[in-house]
Amino acid sequence: MSRYAGMSPRRRRAWEIGIVAFFVVMCGMIAWSQWYAIHHNVPYYERKLERK
Repeated sequence: MSRYAGMSPRRRRAWEIGIVAFFVVMCGMIAWSQWYAIHHNVPYYERKLERK
């Protein structure tokens, strides 16, 4: 018996799209946080260490 046997095809498609969208957003947030850390936090802490 299929796991989705009780779901209509439209609802199953909505779940699939939702799961894919969730992972796309999650990967985008990880990429943005990495970019922010490299381009903003690293220079900030480098300047902070140079002042000491």
